[in-house]
Parts: sequence; C-alpha cells; structure tokens
Amino acid sequence: MKSCQLLAFDLDGTLLQKGGVLSPLGAKALEEAAKAGIFPVPATGRMRDFLPPALTALPCIRYAVTCNGASVWDLQEGKVLFSRLIPWETAEKVLAILEEYPVYKEFYAGGGAVTETGSRRKALEAWGFPQEKRLFLEKPYRLTGSLRETLVREKICPEKINLPWLPDPLRREISQRLQAFGGLELASSFPDNLEINAAGCSKALGLQALGAHLGIGREAMAAMGDSGNDRAMLEYAGFPIAMGNASPELKKIARAVAPPCEEDGAALAIFQYILPGGPLRG
Repeated sequence: MKSCQLLAFDLDGTLLQKGGVLSPLGAKALEEAAKAGIFPVPATGRMRDFLPPALTALPCIRYAVTCNGASVWDLQEGKVLFSRLIPWETAEKVLAILEEYPVYKEFYAGGGAVTETGSRRKALEAWGFPQEKRLFLEKPYRLTGSLRETLVREKICPEKINLPWLPDPLRREISQRLQAFGGLELASSFPDNLEINAAGCSKALGLQALGAHLGIGREAMAAMGDSGNDRAMLEYAGFPIAMGNASPELKKIARAVAPPCEEDGAALAIFQYILPGGPLRG
C-alpha cells in the first residue's frame, strides 16, 4: 500500500481502556501520528457529543466518523461533511416495533442523543441493564416523553437508533423483525447490543466520504477495530489491523493483529506499524 496518510480507529474495545478512558500512551501515539503527517480519525458507533473530551481536546483530532458512518464531522468547524440518515418514516416504523419490548432505546440526531424521560431508571431497576454498562447511559441527553411522537412531530431523520443492551433471544427476535421490512443496516459493537442505521451505512462509507474530502484514497488508509461494526472499515482500508480481543472472523481479514485493547494494543500498533520506521512509512 501507499504510505499511510489517514489512520481510522474504533473507540470502544480498540483505543479506549475500560471505562472509556484514553490512556496517556494512546494520546501520545495519536499525537506522534499527526506529527508524521497522518490524520488520526476516530471511527465509532458513538455520536459526536459522546466522543471522549480527552480525545477531542487533542489538537490532532479534527475529523470524526460517527454513528457507524452516518455522519462525518469536521470537529474544528463544527459542521457535517457527509451524512447517511434514516428517513423519519422508516425510523417511526422501527420505534413502533421497539415500543413492544421492555428495552432501553435511544436515537442520535445532529450529533446528540435523545431518549425518554425515566427510561434510564427503568433500564437499571426493572429491565436488567448491567451495571458495568452504565457508561452508555451517561451521555448528554435530550429527554422526551415519547421518542416516536417527537420524531414524527419534528420529522427527525436519525443518524442511528441504538439499543445499548439487548440480550438474546430478544436481540435475535428484534433483528429478524427489522430485517423483514428492509431499508436498514444492522450492526453491533458488542455481542449484546444492536445498532440500527440507514441501508448501506457503514464506517467504510464514512471513510470513503472523508477520503474524498481530503483527497486520500483507500490504499493510503489504515484502520483498527475489534467488532462487527468495524468489519466494513477494515475491508475498505489498505492496511487493516485487528485488535487482539477481536473476533476470529475479524482477525482473518486483517494484515496485522495488535495486542488486546486493555494492553494498550492500539497505541502499540501505531508505534509498530504506522509511525516512521514501520512498514507503512518506510
């Protein structure tokens, strides 16, 4: 491949440590990549307003692919460079189905998150939401009495509809129902969640759009990830890197396997493969 010009990296399970923490070594690796002329770009299922402040505070982080590729942001300018949104009519049908189940649901729009008043308490007290995943309920939220009524009234086209915890067999049942009427892309960043995007949406689509904006082709991109929603991105990039904690399927399509996330594997991979002296910089 060409010399690396853009490094896309997943957050949860890839760059961020337990609890969503950016390690000092991770921050240093990103800064060193930028000094070498490489754009470090988070490519995540999170929405813009849930990007870790410790990450966005780094001067080298200008662009972000969010919501599994539904939006590409210029964070410094505060503007969207590309979007692939769910039509509000389709989103209404999805929410109508989800209302039949005792599950925590939210949607992302305009870089923010919307959920229903009281649903966080219900999730933790009545719906069995795991305590170890509470981080994903601590986003900055707009609260509303009804997600579906708000969406229809304001004709909101979501970036993503998210179910941060959805255990089997409920996950299989809901997935089958949503797949039946089409127009959607279903993905997961954890074995027990479900992320709903517009058809054709992926992190690869977001990278393609950002590459067109910057004049960087896929052959000059590297990508790191660990989960199912990273697969398209790793298949797209010229140099795909799977984390040590990734699935066997993801490791098969990677050109390199980094140490696990909790061992600062993403940072170590940047130093080994991406920075000058590594195979992607000569």
